[in-house]
Amino acid sequence: MHHPFWNSHPQHPHHPMRNGHVQTDHQTVIQMFMNLENQITNLVKAIEANNELLRSLEQKQNQVVTSGGGSVIVRM
Repeated sequence: MHHPFWNSHPQHPHHPMRNGHVQTDHQTVIQMFMNLENQITNLVKAIEANNELLRSLEQKQNQVVTSGGGSVIVRM
């Protein structure tokens, strides 16, 4: 079953939307990509901050010196 729009505008089968709508759709897609780019940027920043925290915790853990072969419990 075809959408009624296709039947009512057979002269432009590959471009069913008017120019104004095509422009709006392109703007919408561009805006979606910009929002996605911002989200990815924020995600990368969060991952970098998380990695830095993990490095910091690892350094603190490496600074713990055990003596006498016993284990040391470090409380954060």
